[in-house]
Amino acid sequence: MDHWAQNNWLMIDSWSLAWLVEAVYRLWRRNVFGPEACNPELHPPLFYLMWASVNSARICCMLLWDRHEITSAFILSTMQPSISFFMLYTSYHNLHQHKAWLAINNRNLVWWMRYLTQSGLALFAWWTLQIASVNFGIVLKYKAEVQDPVASTIVLTIILLAAIIWFFLQSVFYLKYMHYTFTVYPILILGLGAMFTKSFQVNNLGTNTLYCGFMMLLITIMCSVHLVAACMYKGSSRKRRQVQSGLTLENCATVCQPEGKGNMQIQT
Repeated sequence: MDHWAQNNWLMIDSWSLAWLVEAVYRLWRRNVFGPEACNPELHPPLFYLMWASVNSARICCMLLWDRHEITSAFILSTMQPSISFFMLYTSYHNLHQHKAWLAINNRNLVWWMRYLTQSGLALFAWWTLQIASVNFGIVLKYKAEVQDPVASTIVLTIILLAAIIWFFLQSVFYLKYMHYTFTVYPILILGLGAMFTKSFQVNNLGTNTLYCGFMMLLITIMCSVHLVAACMYKGSSRKRRQVQSGLTLENCATVCQPEGKGNMQIQT
């Protein structure tokens, strides 16, 4: 990737800081059960432990690159998108599970989770996936002796296949879970743009440069299709009209359990 791609970390880290600050803020805000962050428990403690492990792997990966331990650094770089995607799955699943109750009692939290937390996680996951793919190309080149342009073609193909899989999951199979995540395609285009400018030569356009340009065009089309599909999606509003009035306090999955009639006891 070109050197300017490192500036993308400023945006990604700022977004990550924003959703972490919002999570701490939810610990101070209260609903009828206690802290909003725990009632319902959208993101359990393991979720944040995974985030800590992701950033620890990121730090260790940088140290290993400085020591030129390429293979170990690549293994750690693959951990970051893998754990991030599992965190994203956890967030999608838990929010959908409690969405009906939240639509009545705390509708704003649904939108904060969608646009801040889930979009921030997707941003981080896809950026680290692209970095891991590039690191894989470095391992192929210097350890497996697979030279360019073959190594670069493999890297670009991995990113393209991952983007196509995400597109079909988001737009066809799991639209009700994923249709409010809009940060994936822009960060893919930024990453591919960094690869494009790194190899671009006016008088000598290589095959992979053209391949990268084609991928940026294709992902732009995917982004447009997703935006149209998200705007036309009516599933959430249709289900909201079908929510029964029986979804009251008793239906909330909470870490608090009543002790008697008026007291709450935190489970340990």
